[in-house]
Amino acid sequence: MAKKKISTQKELADMLGISKNQLSNILSDRFNPIKSNVIELANFLNVSPLEIIEDKKESNELHRK
Repeated sequence: MAKKKISTQKELADMLGISKNQLSNILSDRFNPIKSNVIELANFLNVSPLEIIEDKKESNELHRK
């Protein structure tokens, strides 16, 4: 978030047009975000949507062990 000078999740959520709770859930793996949210978040963070999805898969696998 520092790259874009965003200091809170609320500011980022507002810029993405989603609620702070939705963003929090996406970042904490409690929610399977819709494709458009993943794309918007990836674009904002200047990363590939696959990076977000792969990180989520790895995190889920670790929680199952």
